[in-house]
Amino acid sequence: MSKGPSPFSEIGRRARDLLTKDYNYDQKFSVLIPSSSGMWIIATGIKKDQIFYGNLNLQYKGEKTTVDVKVDTYSSVTTKVAYDILDAAKAAISFTVPDHKSGKLDVNYLHPHAVLNSSIGLNPSPLLEVSAAIGSKDVAIGGEVGFDTSCSSFTKYNAGLCVNKSDFSAALMLTDKEKQ
Repeated sequence: MSKGPSPFSEIGRRARDLLTKDYNYDQKFSVLIPSSSGMWIIATGIKKDQIFYGNLNLQYKGEKTTVDVKVDTYSSVTTKVAYDILDAAKAAISFTVPDHKSGKLDVNYLHPHAVLNSSIGLNPSPLLEVSAAIGSKDVAIGGEVGFDTSCSSFTKYNAGLCVNKSDFSAALMLTDKEKQ
């Protein structure tokens, strides 16, 4: 476990998981086949109501590179290639075929007292998302901002504070709940 803070997306996760994790009422199975070369084959199926969904995932983990290819029930092929730029920085590019607007570039930076995550869509009018957290593994404060370049407006702005100890976890989240 790292000594620094968790990413903003992890703030409050322990509290949420207490109420929602491991409560699956659907039928699910997974088959994992590892190899000594770093290649994994993962087949997953889930039955929701009377419909069966499945996917086949091929994953290769090298020294600094991870390649993940997933084919699902709807004949979509999702690919993600991640590369460790430095010890503390990672970049990943992902896309789904046939969705030509799904391309995305993620850059993550981890420091002993800060975490910075950014994401930008790879299309003519991309969404830009940035999140940051500062603190330690016990106490962290963070926020996230989303900006839509097509309409020059902020799509989300959230902030959070968390306290984690071995026997309890508490989080305070200020989230923008947009009217839908």
